[in-house]
Amino acid sequence: MQVYNYNWEIKDILTQFLQAFDGAIVKRFDNKRKPGTAVAVRYVYSPKERVLNDLVNKAQTITIPAVAFSIGSISRDVNRVFNKTNGFYYNLNSTDTESIHTLQPVPINIVVNISILTKFQTDMDQILSNFVPWSDPYFIISWTNQAMPGNEIRTEVLWDGNLRLKYPFDINNNQPTQVTCDTSFTIKGWLFKSESSPAGRIFKIDSNFYAVSAIPANESAYGEIYNALNGLQDTIYNETETVSARPQPAYVSKYTTVIGSSGTVVIYGDMLGYTNAVYVSGAPGMFTTTTTVTTFLSSTSLSAKYPALYNVTPVLNYYIESSNKIVVTYPAPLIEGIVDVIIFNEAGYSSILPNFAL
Repeated sequence: MQVYNYNWEIKDILTQFLQAFDGAIVKRFDNKRKPGTAVAVRYVYSPKERVLNDLVNKAQTITIPAVAFSIGSISRDVNRVFNKTNGFYYNLNSTDTESIHTLQPVPINIVVNISILTKFQTDMDQILSNFVPWSDPYFIISWTNQAMPGNEIRTEVLWDGNLRLKYPFDINNNQPTQVTCDTSFTIKGWLFKSESSPAGRIFKIDSNFYAVSAIPANESAYGEIYNALNGLQDTIYNETETVSARPQPAYVSKYTTVIGSSGTVVIYGDMLGYTNAVYVSGAPGMFTTTTTVTTFLSSTSLSAKYPALYNVTPVLNYYIESSNKIVVTYPAPLIEGIVDVIIFNEAGYSSILPNFAL
């Protein structure tokens, strides 16, 4: 709370809300219900009492029909909070080297009070018909905020469903005839925390799954399902699922080639769509041009698992067809031997040889 934190959330939400209502008109009709002149409805951000005061004021800066908006209350929405988390991470572009870290926002309910003021009942009916059919039971507004750059935020606006009409019973010379209607909406918005430090990209996730220690007795009614689950009660039983972003070649389209001739090989697998370099490797003298690759030596988290590679030949021509398929044009081998293809991306590298894949 020692850091300045203001992202214009309430103002942006309310602006979107007012724009959803703004633009209504009312028409004057003759006794045969033929429309005549059209009158624009005034939309004012102000409590109803201020608008009423202005109407009887000699300045007459506000005329009816008018719709007055004002915030009634702001409260934390407990129904949209499940637990306290560290927020979430995302990238604006696939080439970003860091992830934007947005801390967990606070869900808030903004109650907006609306008062409609007209001189004629027909005007009131037209204004109500302008928004009531579209608000059953809610509508969605779309907005953006500097706390979440590049992301669309969709906010539910819930109508309370009540239209409280009032008619003037006490009339005097200073009070014009008015019909008023009060209603309210709840905007389910967010308040964001200050920006957190960006985080490095996540390349690997390990998830451990453990069997439960017991099955509730009332589950026995499920018969075979219960027996299957009951057999996994041993706490020693567990399973680990790993999600990795490194290239994961599974198989290749060919296993032999001709000495002295270049060619193409199609490699199938997963995470191939982010490939940024391809190399081939073979016995000494198999290729004319070799180099050393030290891409990950500067990374403390990747250098141990992906050490430098020596005497590899860069592939200048490869085509990424999809995340599961890449076509590699390899140079001509000069002597007999085993050719290996090494695929790089920002998360690491893998080889088509099973014993080399990391």
